[in-house]
Amino acid sequence: VAAQAVEALDTNGAGDVFHGAYALAVAEGMRALDSIRFASVAAALKCRSGSGWEAAPGRAAVNAFLEGCTW
Repeated sequence: VAAQAVEALDTNGAGDVFHGAYALAVAEGMRALDSIRFASVAAALKCRSGSGWEAAPGRAAVNAFLEGCTW
């Protein structure tokens, strides 16, 4: 699945954010491709925001970014 490009400040924790967002999406019943896209955007936004858990995006930020994506 193609990822959205962002300027990364810190990639530490991106995998944790990806896996957590993916698990949430699957648990909520999203299709596999939509779950991967959701998780990919969550991880990308975390990388763009910097380090630490406070850099993890909220649901609204992920959804807003997804609205602008052209896959």
